[in-house]
Formats: sequence, structure tokens, C-alpha cells
Amino acid sequence: MVILKDIYSSINNLANEQLAEKWDNVGILIGDENQTIKKILICLDVTNDVVDEAVSKGVDLIIAHHPLIFKPIKKLNFNNFKNKIIRSIIKNDISVIAAHTNLDSAKLGLNDYLAKLLKLENTEVLIPNSLNHEEGLGRIGYLKNELPLNEFNNYVKKQLNLDFTRIVAKNKTQSIKRVAILGGSGGSFIYDLPEVDVYLTGDIGYHEAVDALEMGISLIDIGHFAEKASKELLREYLTTLEYTNLEIIISKVEKEPFELG
Repeated sequence: MVILKDIYSSINNLANEQLAEKWDNVGILIGDENQTIKKILICLDVTNDVVDEAVSKGVDLIIAHHPLIFKPIKKLNFNNFKNKIIRSIIKNDISVIAAHTNLDSAKLGLNDYLAKLLKLENTEVLIPNSLNHEEGLGRIGYLKNELPLNEFNNYVKKQLNLDFTRIVAKNKTQSIKRVAILGGSGGSFIYDLPEVDVYLTGDIGYHEAVDALEMGISLIDIGHFAEKASKELLREYLTTLEYTNLEIIISKVEKEPFELG
């Protein structure tokens, strides 16, 4: 028999909560540590669609990358969309675990996984954690063979399974060899970026893009949805633990919220 506390402990072994940023909210967000877990659904965001999917499939536990609860809840008014989600989760006896910036920074966490998807070599941590320099946000690595920027962009879309990206670069024909990548919102890190040929991250703002051009930094905005890779990472990890009578599935209802106009 597997209980919620067992799953939490396993995730904490992969991505210790101490690695989470101070503003983050990770760990068991909803649930009873002693609840028996037979079926897990892994998702990026806990949305109404994801909860409906979990209910229809008889799921006991949702493991999400992005926390459902970020700030303290002062009122449970069910006219609020997020409170409705929480009510549905509790009514259906579903637990929720979030592994967010702790998974981002873990040695074998999301950014390491993204770097491996891009087949980067000789990787190192982009922004080392103060407690352990082998862990931290982002990764830097090298392509086996140089690629022109546009070819590299197509390669990124293929390897990360993205429908589109946004490019910020003065020279679209430049060669790419040394690559930095940081999943999620990493635009603010351009101002302390080490020398790389291109930096991949999500949610790059207009002013950050303008500043990058002024500083001669090439960017590829891979969007926040690129963190969907966390789902496969967590599934692979939990599968290796060989829990008895535990089914692990990945959400099939999530999709990129943005569409090209």
C-alpha cells in the first residue's frame, strides 16, 4: 500500500523543498498524509479541466508543477474560480502536491531535463543555489554541432515539442554553440547572463527584449508552457521507484493557452 506521505517523500528526494524560492508554495497543498494512493495524475497546472479529468479517471492524487495555492486563502467563496477548483478537489477526495521551483533547481530536475532534451553537452548550472552549487536554476551547455540561429530555433521547437517560439536577435544568421536555458519566466536574468550564443526562457517582456537587443544578447522565448516537460520527468522518476499497485498517468487535456493570431 502506498500512502500520500510516501509519494511526497519520494518527490522531496528528487527535488528537496529547501530548493524552492522563498515566494513559492510547494509540497502537499491539499490532502491527508495517510491517504492511500492508487492512481496519480501529473499535470502542469491544476485547472477545472484537469480536475474533471482526474475525477473521471478515478485519480487519488494530482501532482502539479505550478502550485494551485500561491497566496494565503482568507475566504472560501465558491463564486471564485480557484475556490471552485479547491471545492471539487476536496469533494472528490483528491490530494494535491506541487513541485515547482524546487523541481526547477534540482540536480536532476526540470532544467536538467530540458538541457537533455536539447542534447546539450558539458552542462553546468546557470544560477547556482547558495547551499549547493550542483543545483540551481537554469543550465548552460554546448551543442555537439554549431547551428545557424534559425535552424537552431526549429530544432528547439522539435525537441521541446513547441508550436511556436519568439526570437529576439540582431543577427538571425549567427552560429549557435553555447546555449543557456531556464524553464519558466527567466527574462529578468538577462542582465547577469554569462556569455552565451543564445538564451532560452519564457515570458520575455517587451522591455527585456529591447534591453537584450541593446546588450547584443540573442533570446528565444520558448513560452511558459515548455515546462510541460515536467510531466514526463515526474512520470519517469516515479516509475523507476516501482511502487506496487500504483498507476501513473499524464494529463491529456492541457494545451498551450496562447494561439498565433
